[in-house]
Amino acid sequence: MENENKNSAIEKTENIANNNENGLYGESLLKKHERELNAEDRHAKKLKKQALKEQKRTNSAINGKNKRNNSGFITAIVCLSLASIILGGLLVYTVFSPVDDYINYSSQEERNFYELVGHVDGIDTNLSKAIVSNDNEHLQTIFSDVVVQSNMASENLSNLALHDEEKFYTMKFINQVGDYSKYLQNKLIYGEELTEKDYKTLNEIYEINKGLKAELSSLASEIDENFNFSSIYENKQDNLVISKFKDLEKASTEYPHMIYDGAFSDGVDGDLAVALLNEKEVTKLEAEEVFKKAFSSYGISNVELTGETKDKVIETYNFDADLDDGTVISATVSKKGGKIINFNNFRQAENIKYAQVDTLKIAEDFLNSIGLKGMKAVWTTQSESVDTYNFAYYEKDIVHYPDLVKVNVCRERGIVCSMEAKSYYLNHKQRVVGEVKLSNDEAKLKVSSKINVETTRLALIPAGNKEVLAYEFTGEYKGETYYVYINAKTGAEVDIFKVVKTTEGDLLV
Repeated sequence: MENENKNSAIEKTENIANNNENGLYGESLLKKHERELNAEDRHAKKLKKQALKEQKRTNSAINGKNKRNNSGFITAIVCLSLASIILGGLLVYTVFSPVDDYINYSSQEERNFYELVGHVDGIDTNLSKAIVSNDNEHLQTIFSDVVVQSNMASENLSNLALHDEEKFYTMKFINQVGDYSKYLQNKLIYGEELTEKDYKTLNEIYEINKGLKAELSSLASEIDENFNFSSIYENKQDNLVISKFKDLEKASTEYPHMIYDGAFSDGVDGDLAVALLNEKEVTKLEAEEVFKKAFSSYGISNVELTGETKDKVIETYNFDADLDDGTVISATVSKKGGKIINFNNFRQAENIKYAQVDTLKIAEDFLNSIGLKGMKAVWTTQSESVDTYNFAYYEKDIVHYPDLVKVNVCRERGIVCSMEAKSYYLNHKQRVVGEVKLSNDEAKLKVSSKINVETTRLALIPAGNKEVLAYEFTGEYKGETYYVYINAKTGAEVDIFKVVKTTEGDLLV
């Protein structure tokens, strides 16, 4: 295996951390009514933010976590279910609150706009994957997802209270993206290969959609909490949204006539906690001792058993405790085996005191202290307050992605402030990995020549309900970083992830 020291994404961040360590409310009825409207407006804005977050999660599910056996129909069900949840929340609020039509219009317009932004973003991610995919079966799945996202984006745009002349060409382009993706998908279904001309058109569509994504994202960032979407109905030409879409129409000549966190971050969920099968059940007192030992250095006091979780897979005792800094730490301890399954003690950082190289060591030491041995950091991202690490079990130079633990380290206090180890306890076991039939060089030939491969290593990855041994190749194409997984036995392309830079850190989708 070539250049093991370059294999982990975390090693790059260690270098960055080393280089930047020092860079671092008796009023009148009218006023009462106004107050109620303001409260309702704030609630509507909160719903907006929630809808946008949920939409991003949906797109991550569509783009990054669909396995080979998933179809466009499954994707549509996921998206429509999410839409039902969001709409249901809005309807409940409408029924039980004194909301007038003005507020209703605003909520509807906000929802449609932010869902449109999310779907265009999803199309961007999927098109970028299609350009570098080298597996026709996987391409069919990608194009199926683009078709669904295009249809939903088109519906969101059509529901926005814009005049036809303000959205005609944008609507036309979004529909073209779906139509062309369906055309390419059908070609592959009937056994045809994509031609050089197909890829040229695909690249053109991707670049235009990339521009549309940038414009919509820019518009979203300009919209502050005082903006009311119902103003679109008044059709004032200086309205921020109307103005932006008019500009998009002027650029129509360019149209042809798409957090997570790291790779496989959901692991493989099953009906059994494999790692706990042979463990003995612990008492409440024993579980409390496990809790106290794990956080003995945190300055805990007033430890309290707050309840039990009757989960069919992992039953737990739930504990709370006070910390010296005034915060509360909450954790769950498994009944079988007495293992820390997850905990949380988040606090906004005010002063950054720890570099990434230090927080990595803090995370490693904590995992060792609670009995999680042989773990290797395989992905990291940094936010304002925490460094986030995904650790996977590492054995015989193979990364076992199903055995995953997520760790957050506070950049001010220098402690692990949250952890999620459910995937690890669901999947960790002694395995017979199997034989590697392709050499590194042979597998590398299966990666699209468009990608400049930089690192490689063997990885056991979840694929549907199975685990597959694959070569993990990382590389760049047009300044974008990709992770490509090639089956080490068959040479088939199992999955592709793209690194997306956000204000909250880097994500894999």
